[in-house]
Amino acid sequence: MKKKLILLCGIVLLLIISGAIYKQTAGAPVIGTVSGAEWEYLTVDGTAYELDHAAPVNGTDKGSFLGIATSGDLRFRIYSIKEYDEYLYCQWEWEGHIYKRIR
Repeated sequence: MKKKLILLCGIVLLLIISGAIYKQTAGAPVIGTVSGAEWEYLTVDGTAYELDHAAPVNGTDKGSFLGIATSGDLRFRIYSIKEYDEYLYCQWEWEGHIYKRIR
């Protein structure tokens, strides 16, 4: 009985977390796409960005929420970067990447 209760609590917690993640993107505008074998490219409203592993910013510098980018069935939350117009932060679940505008 105790194992069933623990399992039930785990399932409920998983559903709550999944619902919270979905709620963050439900109804948000789709503004771009993520592409490439390792999600190297981000296109937002016709502007191209490239994954930048050496960016002078990171996810803690994220600013305002801009919208959603998609890659197949996956949805990524796109954030501006405070004080850096050429960078965007692209986040899925708890992970993310920094992208730099291609000139």
